[in-house]
Parts: sequence; C-alpha cells; structure tokens
Amino acid sequence: MVSLIDLLTFIFVIDVPFLTGFFVAKDFGIWTGTGAGILSATVCVTAVVLSYRKRWQRARQRQKELSEKYRMIYRVVAVPTDANSILKAEGAEIKIGDYGWEAEPMHKDNLIYLQGLTNEWKVVWCAGFRPDQIENAGLKPRSQYFLPYSYMGPKKSRVHPCPYPVQTQQAVTLGFPNFVHLRFKRKSAG
Repeated sequence: MVSLIDLLTFIFVIDVPFLTGFFVAKDFGIWTGTGAGILSATVCVTAVVLSYRKRWQRARQRQKELSEKYRMIYRVVAVPTDANSILKAEGAEIKIGDYGWEAEPMHKDNLIYLQGLTNEWKVVWCAGFRPDQIENAGLKPRSQYFLPYSYMGPKKSRVHPCPYPVQTQQAVTLGFPNFVHLRFKRKSAG
C-alpha cells in the first residue's frame, strides 16, 4: 500500500533532479546540466533515506513502548456495556471466553482496552473493559505490535498463528493492530 507521502517522495526524487539538470543545461550546457542533475539526485535520495530512517526509528521506538506498557492477555467474563469504548469489525461479536490482548486506550476513561485477534493477527474488535468484566490470563507470549513479517507475505509462507485468538473467525477485520488505533482516533476526533 502506497501512501500520499510515499508518492510525493517519489515525485520529489524524480522531478527535482530532472528540473535542476534541465535548467542548468539550458544556461551552462548539457554536461554541466547532467552533472547538476546527478548531484541533485544524490542530495534528494540522501534526504529521503535519512527522513525514512528517522521515521522508522520513531515507529520502532513506539512499538517498543507499547509492547513494554501493555503486556497482558485477559479472558472476557462479561461483555462490555459502554458502546463508546467498543470498535468492532462488521458482524463481529465480543463473546464471553474470548481472549483479549491488552492495547493502548482509545479514550481516557480508566478502562482496560483489549484487542480481539484472529489466527492471522488481525483485529476483530477493540473494546474497553472494567476490571470486573475480564480475568487475567497471563503475560503475552509476544506483542501484537511486533507482527511476524510472514503474515504480510503470501499465504504459503504464513507461520506462527496467534496463540490466543477470538473464538469466532471471520473474513472482515479492522486490519493489523498497529493501524487500528490511528484509524479510530481520527474517527472519534470529529
């Protein structure tokens, strides 16, 4: 999936060197323009690489923080009642006995937020629970914020299913855990 930022970056890396070379060649000749274009391309690619590296470092740091802060798995003993703190995929249900992976809160309401995951590590539901609605099932064997890359590749290479999935598997999900919170925040901000 290509974002608008990625597309603009690609245009920047292609257009700036081309235009630089073109305008320099117009005034100083083709060889000077070619050299200016190559130099400009080097500067653009270096700027993009440094920018993406910084962005990836921030993302890794954020994943590490989430993994260290939200370390538990819970079992649902009562369905949450506050509709404001529930986000579900179309047709999804939160069932008693489902396992929920502790996640970053969607609201500042002192609830414990959990994500119900499929075998493929995709989120079916995200909800805030009161402590009496869940019971501790233990520490996570791994964080849902560090997805195995095999789940992003072809189906044949998929290994390591989620060890604590929800009871009902369904086709419609909210996507991988890293993106659910961002999407919900945007919706609820309005």
